[in-house]
Amino acid sequence: MILRTMLLLALLVMAPAAKAHSPLVATMPADGAVLAAAPDSLHLTFKGTARLARLSLAHDGADIPLGKDHLMQKATQHNVPLPALADGRYKVRWRALSADGHVIKGTFAFTVGN
Repeated sequence: MILRTMLLLALLVMAPAAKAHSPLVATMPADGAVLAAAPDSLHLTFKGTARLARLSLAHDGADIPLGKDHLMQKATQHNVPLPALADGRYKVRWRALSADGHVIKGTFAFTVGN
């Protein structure tokens, strides 16, 4: 009985932390997308609220400057305007603070043109 009570207590303590994670669930452009025309913006959608701490875009290894207005805004959907993009392959790296304060991060890539 004591073991059961301790297990139940442990589950109750851990449950809120597990629910608070806010993983990335969608991007636009999608990872691996091949686009006929360059997008005007990047869209990142998280399962819960997240604050983008870092977002970078690179083309052929060269960073493309993005504004900083989108950083540290608390939201589930982040829309980041892009400058005009040439044809080629792009890599997006992101880092965010999840609702529970954990750092989450990832990358995705897309191609403009052939």
